[in-house]
Amino acid sequence: MNLKDYVQENQKVINLVKDKVPGNSEVDMYYGTLDYATARFHTILLKLSQDVLKEQEHMTEVYDCFVAIQDFYKNVQRYRFWPKITRPFLKLVLHGIGTRRIPKIKRLLKKLDN
Repeated sequence: MNLKDYVQENQKVINLVKDKVPGNSEVDMYYGTLDYATARFHTILLKLSQDVLKEQEHMTEVYDCFVAIQDFYKNVQRYRFWPKITRPFLKLVLHGIGTRRIPKIKRLLKKLDN
């Protein structure tokens, strides 16, 4: 995948965050996480598009970040629309992604800044 493909695939996440309706504080928290993660990821893509050598060097990390955002998005959708009995399990999955995989985006951004 090239950088343009990542942006196009993240478009559904951006549309979800833009079109959200506030009301459920738990789901709003997940939307905020998606918003921050996607913004940081797109900043990473902008920085990498300016330097081809850095892009090739960090492609595996970029892919890991992309997959983390997509997995988080998929599980937020499940949390919203699946039966309420599945919510405790989905909260656990979202917590795992949010504490282990989403911070990799911030670390990669800091690495590219230095």
